[in-house]
Amino acid sequence: MTVEPGALPIAVDAMGGDHGPAVVVAGALLALEQGHGPLSLVGDAALLRAELERRGVGSSAVEIVDAPDVVGYDEAPARVARARRRTSLHVGLRRVREGEAAGFFSAGHSGAMLAVATLTLRRLPGCDRPAIAAVMPSARAPIVLLDAGANVECRAAHLVEFAHMGAAFAHVHLGRERPTVGLLSNGTEDSKGTEVLREAHARLSAARLAYAGFIEGRDVPQGLVDVVVTDGFTGNVVLKVSEGIASALLDRVRSTLGRSLAGMVGGLLVKRALRTLRGELDWAEIGGAPLLGVDGVAVVGHGASNAAAICSGIRLTRTLARAELVRRLSTALADVLPESPRG
Repeated sequence: MTVEPGALPIAVDAMGGDHGPAVVVAGALLALEQGHGPLSLVGDAALLRAELERRGVGSSAVEIVDAPDVVGYDEAPARVARARRRTSLHVGLRRVREGEAAGFFSAGHSGAMLAVATLTLRRLPGCDRPAIAAVMPSARAPIVLLDAGANVECRAAHLVEFAHMGAAFAHVHLGRERPTVGLLSNGTEDSKGTEVLREAHARLSAARLAYAGFIEGRDVPQGLVDVVVTDGFTGNVVLKVSEGIASALLDRVRSTLGRSLAGMVGGLLVKRALRTLRGELDWAEIGGAPLLGVDGVAVVGHGASNAAAICSGIRLTRTLARAELVRRLSTALADVLPESPRG
């Protein structure tokens, strides 16, 4: 296994995810093989050592950090954040805060991750509401959607923060020189949308961003803008619907091609192209979504992550740490600091 010399480890929540520590350990070992280490597995130390031994891997291959407390999916995030201190979320994020880890990845309870990260890492100056930034495929190129689930209700100032952070993230992660930003609404006219959206639209029109104005839902998969800004409720629905449609369409294409001899022959001819397309649409390949606005790199993975998705999430966390994402976000938020709300 290869590791990156001299690098701080990525802390990995070994207790998070629908499939338990066995899958997280498998994903972590895959990440080490691909050179995304070093890593720290955070969770029940005895259980993790046993899992490594079961796989014939010595405990010296990866650091184990004991965190015996586990967060249940039915627990209230705010209570978890304040009443508990020894969960894998708390312990892993504290390592980021104390400079012992370059970043933290978890496929566990996303609400608890948000609450614990905000309490432990603190918010960056100029950020009142951290947001989850999801990378989505589009007809043109990958785009950024935020908020993808952290904030169900937002004020106009929060949407302005999201726009600045999303543009900085698109620049750092997607390489867009001057990312275009759109505000998701039910029409493109200035009179459309809610009062909150219209106020945010007015503020963004005067901001130092490549702001394209209101966009509609159909513009999202077309990739009309690089960054789509919305509240967490709408963003999460858009993300989940997009994932479902992409999966359903690919399954339908495969089923249709298999119904006739001509279709099967044609399927063989386009097999490589279809495999490439599936890879571009597969959330497991993306690996996760960063929590923007906290003072540290924290990436949220899909609860259903398999080993490959865990590996992808670790790779993304390492990539964002190397790119100094937090410093870039701090610079972007300086533009909204005077008007940022508190509380």
